Amino acid sequence: MKVTSKRPCSPTFSPASNPDSIISEPPFMSPELHGQLQEVDGQTVRSLLTGRNALAPISLLPPEILARVFHFFALEEQNLGWIRATHVCWFWRQVALDDSSLWATISGNSTNTKLISEMLARASDAPLDINIDFGGASGQEVLLMFPPHLSHTRKLRLYGLSMLHSDIVRDIYSREAPTLEHFELGVSDTSLIIFRDLGGTTLFKGQAPRLRTLFLSQVLIPWSLIPRGQLTQLTIGLFREVSIYDVPSHRNLYQLIDLLVHCPELEMLVLGCCLPPQLAQIPYGQTIHLPRLSRLCLAGSSSRITNLMKMLKLPSSAMLHFHCLSENVHNDRLLLPVVSAQLQGPAPIEFKSLGVTVNCMDRSLEVTASTSIPTSGVRQSEDFESDMDDDDDEFVLSFDGLPELGNWTDLLERVCKILPISNLEFLSIFAPDIVDSVYWVEVFRSCAEVTTMQAVGRGTSSLVRALTTPKLTNMRLDGKGKQKRRDDKDSSTAAQPARSTAAHEDAPIFPKLAFLSLKRLEFAENEHNSGILFDVVERGLRQRRVAYKAPLRVLHIDNCAISAKRAKALQKLVEKFHWDGKEGFLDVFEDAGDPDSDSDETGVVGRIFRRYHVR
Repeated sequence: MKVTSKRPCSPTFSPASNPDSIISEPPFMSPELHGQLQEVDGQTVRSLLTGRNALAPISLLPPEILARVFHFFALEEQNLGWIRATHVCWFWRQVALDDSSLWATISGNSTNTKLISEMLARASDAPLDINIDFGGASGQEVLLMFPPHLSHTRKLRLYGLSMLHSDIVRDIYSREAPTLEHFELGVSDTSLIIFRDLGGTTLFKGQAPRLRTLFLSQVLIPWSLIPRGQLTQLTIGLFREVSIYDVPSHRNLYQLIDLLVHCPELEMLVLGCCLPPQLAQIPYGQTIHLPRLSRLCLAGSSSRITNLMKMLKLPSSAMLHFHCLSENVHNDRLLLPVVSAQLQGPAPIEFKSLGVTVNCMDRSLEVTASTSIPTSGVRQSEDFESDMDDDDDEFVLSFDGLPELGNWTDLLERVCKILPISNLEFLSIFAPDIVDSVYWVEVFRSCAEVTTMQAVGRGTSSLVRALTTPKLTNMRLDGKGKQKRRDDKDSSTAAQPARSTAAHEDAPIFPKLAFLSLKRLEFAENEHNSGILFDVVERGLRQRRVAYKAPLRVLHIDNCAISAKRAKALQKLVEKFHWDGKEGFLDVFEDAGDPDSDSDETGVVGRIFRRYHVR
């Protein structure tokens, strides 16, 4: 293997280009003697340089220390770039070749057959860390190299496999793995490998005592084969939900329950679309205690998730991520009381950040919540470009395939009602479609601590309008309980909440709002009884500054349909103003999707795998 470098890593000098300049040529010599002297002179020069190399400080390091330096170099370099250090000098190369652990980390793709073979040979019996992506290619020659080395493999990650590799995978499963700690197996999303029988009672013949992390993607095996009692992380996912035809045995449910009961050390549990079909029926009544669990992610039919959650007993601090495939509104709602009971456990939490994504066209809804504000520090940096980091969200609840005709709006209101968001400070709403049926004032009535909000998409227009107190022309109750018409010019009435139900609805939401970001909105929109969106926003900003003495500090407007004249008018009502300068109609095709959504075929389950992948 030949590795070149733009810059020599050697601490020594290169040989002189003209050895004759070092040793003078004697006069009056024959051509034969001249050639012999030149050869001797070259050897002398090389001998002198070799001696000088041996005196360099770095050459005085013991081989163990130099090998340790190579390990640090290997950690910093990518794609085996550290190997160029073995081409500096004979001593360095010998130290690297003698340290088998330097060659034990093998990564890349299945096309590097010679490289992988050579590294396995140089690694000898050192604990292996293998990470190979087959990318849907055959690569059987490479895959066949690994089973014989499983006895001294510490981490094994194989991705992009297909049905062509099933026999070799079966061979891996049937071998002992006494040093294996981490095992990941991923099949391409166009394939599904189902093992109904692997010729034993447990994976790796029951000889994998150190196995702590098991990750299977698009691989279906009986739950009974998974090792008990030792796992700390278990991730199993499919890109479609299994049916009774995929798993004909009714024991499948009881095998899963038995597995979870006997894995009390689990810290992370991810089950994506692999829950047994029997969970949709009357659940098994056993309680499953997982006292160490810190992350739980379940994906599948809402009824299966609900019935499994009824059996689980988790720490109140556990992060909950649910991705539901909607069956009907009734089944979807049944999950909410179970979630509420978990959130209101012995140590109830209070969310400070909330994100809502509503997509009527895709019939999907996602709600994310966190106990901290975004890591980007929106309030400090005034940077609205960064949204919440999904990895840090303590709670995620999403529904795909919701029924049409507004049933999802009622579901959204119910979800927000069960969440502890009275101390909410950051709110992010994304809705690309027109959404007028959500009663935002009622949904966020208790969120008086919100200081930062970002609204993305035309569907958030109704929420932006809700930030403004409606015109005061309706009826209110006087002190004697009689109706009295309010005058638009009665500023004192506008500044005080009335005592009737209708007047209570006039109170503005988010009284402490200081930072507002608006994206992909059309300020000329006039599809609402409150009037043109620009007029409503302008009136709201003036109300907050004059009537309520709580002016908006920062306003961001990006990719919105708004004229320069109107943008300038809004600028006068806030302390700091940012506008990207775009005018005219909003390009509805520009960045029309959720910036955090996935466009691949794997959909929501694909997001689960990427979120919990440990590469």
